[in-house]
Amino acid sequence: MTGLPGGTTVDGLLPGGTTVDGLLPALRRWAGDPDLTVERVTCAPIPHHVTAPSTRALTRVAVAGRGGDGRPVVLRLVAKELQAARYGLPPEMPDVERARLDGIIPWRLEADVLVDGVAALSPPGLRPPAVVHVQEHPGDRLTLWLEDADPLDAPWTEADTLRAAELLGRLAARRRHHPVPPMPTGDFLTSYRDDQLGRWAVPWLLDDATWAAPVMQVAEVVALREEVCALARRVTEVHAGLAPLPVLPAHGDATPMNLLRPAAAPDTFVLVDWAMSGPAPAGFDLVPLLFGRAECGAGAPGEVPGLLGPAVAAHARGLAAEGVTVSPAELETAVLLAALLRYPCTGMPLHVLSRPVTDELLAYAAQRARFVRMVLDLEPRLAALSGR
Repeated sequence: MTGLPGGTTVDGLLPGGTTVDGLLPALRRWAGDPDLTVERVTCAPIPHHVTAPSTRALTRVAVAGRGGDGRPVVLRLVAKELQAARYGLPPEMPDVERARLDGIIPWRLEADVLVDGVAALSPPGLRPPAVVHVQEHPGDRLTLWLEDADPLDAPWTEADTLRAAELLGRLAARRRHHPVPPMPTGDFLTSYRDDQLGRWAVPWLLDDATWAAPVMQVAEVVALREEVCALARRVTEVHAGLAPLPVLPAHGDATPMNLLRPAAAPDTFVLVDWAMSGPAPAGFDLVPLLFGRAECGAGAPGEVPGLLGPAVAAHARGLAAEGVTVSPAELETAVLLAALLRYPCTGMPLHVLSRPVTDELLAYAAQRARFVRMVLDLEPRLAALSGR
């Protein structure tokens, strides 16, 4: 029998090359049963579009066995294989750029955060997945064995957003005195300004040749050119606006897709994917929370503006509950500035310029443009917040 994803095993290799015998002590600790035995392990790839070069694979694993009392036991886990960025970057990338990115992408950050006590700092109602085992491999690779949260398959609601906003505020405040694993480039938004924007999106947007591509000729995209290019020319100014704002630890990618609602406790959240964790302006976790669904097409852009004020208020309540006072105006300023950095320039369909033109691709470009339009339309709120 095979232990590769999609197979069943009792004696072969599991995801990442782990063996059943190698995993068994961790399973026994997690189950609280030193006499647990394993009879069958079933592996299935998780349908997920992996974009991070540091993520090799995600696999759902079911372990069937018997407890020390002889009763059947089923343990459900997720195996997340992490690797140095050089393994996942495009093969056509120049060696110099590959080496540069390999040196600045913190490929093992998620594992370091999860084993460093973040669970003990989490407020009731929000927690990271339980870490069952961390298997280190040669060559800058590891496999994270995590609990399978068994998420509820139900529509995301406004109530979910506001509950998550408050809990994320409490989490940020609780982590404020706990050291955050260092990132080679400092904070995420500075790295984003320098790499995603400075080295890629901004030069492309300011090049007339880019706008000759068919996806950039879609009417909704063309209508954004003047505003998006104007923003591209002042990303350094936008980033500088964050400097006076308070900084707190952030999860970094707290989208609704990463806030799993376990079927066993659907009014709570299991917060997964900690690979972007680090210091950020207070309120930053509201950016993926509010904009994440619309960015990927799972939600309507029009839902974001109405949620912004209530979510900011909920986040401020969460911070205050843990002894941190940040004004709603400061939080909303951080959210708006971060959203202007994070979305409009890279939200344009630059990443699909070379794909064959189809009706679906052109519709996708129009969808992206509608999202960018919504983000740009929020900028006047900054003037109101500053009193200008």
